[in-house]
Amino acid sequence: MAQKTVTNTCEIINNAIVAHFVLGHQLRAAAYEENRGLPVRAYKNSQKCGLGKLIAFLKENDQMTDRAKEVDGLHLDLHDAACGVAALIATGHFDEAIDELSTGYYAEAAAALTKALSQWKMETA
Repeated sequence: MAQKTVTNTCEIINNAIVAHFVLGHQLRAAAYEENRGLPVRAYKNSQKCGLGKLIAFLKENDQMTDRAKEVDGLHLDLHDAACGVAALIATGHFDEAIDELSTGYYAEAAAALTKALSQWKMETA
């Protein structure tokens, strides 16, 4: 992978904020539409998105800052929460999934990740 610059790191962070916001909306839509066909395990994999790839690059190149470590943990938490919500939807617990997305662990994980990503972007820029 090419060396990460400040510009493309900030772009990856911006994209991560948007992508993880969209993830919540996709889960919410699936719950409202009672779509049980979600790929539950796919939501657990935090390494396939751009943020996961950035974190992997930083780890491989011994460039993990305290903020990057914080974001890494929060990112894993969010994907764990997304997997949990997807499992609720897949098993027909639609109301519980909607509650989780609104005020539960998923909502808390998403807010914490967005805050840490925003702080990381400010520190990087």
